[in-house]
Amino acid sequence: MSEAAKLTPPDDNEPDSLALAALLSSRVCHDLINPVGALRSGLEVLEDPSMEGAMRDAAMDLVRDGAQKAVALLSYARLAYGAAGGFGAQISLEDAQKALSDLFAVTKAELDWRIETGLAAKENVKVLMVLAYAAADCVPRGGVVTIEGDIQNFTITTTGKKVLLNDDLVRALGGDANDLTPKYTPALIASQLVASRGGAIRVERAEDVVTFKASFGS
Repeated sequence: MSEAAKLTPPDDNEPDSLALAALLSSRVCHDLINPVGALRSGLEVLEDPSMEGAMRDAAMDLVRDGAQKAVALLSYARLAYGAAGGFGAQISLEDAQKALSDLFAVTKAELDWRIETGLAAKENVKVLMVLAYAAADCVPRGGVVTIEGDIQNFTITTTGKKVLLNDDLVRALGGDANDLTPKYTPALIASQLVASRGGAIRVERAEDVVTFKASFGS
């Protein structure tokens, strides 16, 4: 059975910009706390002269994995949430693809990128990146996230053995800021960016499949 809904942000539910910035900052910090904590734990073991052999090898693995994940998350956040690329109207889809590829390498999901690269409107690219990360979260046990179409009208399809779609995510994509948490703040921002370009987001849910569709005005 399939469930679909066209999502458009309501006009009377705009959050305070400072509160939104605080929530987004909390999301970034939450994402980073685990890999940074792993780095710290690994370094503490390496600094202990009594630790040898397998313990030191395990600590080095912890440091490498923590560093890889932290760099991937920061590179993603810089492009998806920040002012990467300066104040121009366009940014590179190659950069977005690279950031997402590095991010997916530290998740359970596999990225299948099928959109032609080149320069694209900054708002469109940010929405694509936010939806792609949200799609990866839908398959905590592993799956494939396929991005296809073009940057004006793209589809992100998530398939896996156990696909989850959180209702809070759907509400945030619809522009509902009530009880908004840091985790779904990027989704709310994506809904605002789509609306600013005269577009809409559509979510479709079926067994083992979740699809996000974004369309932008001219």
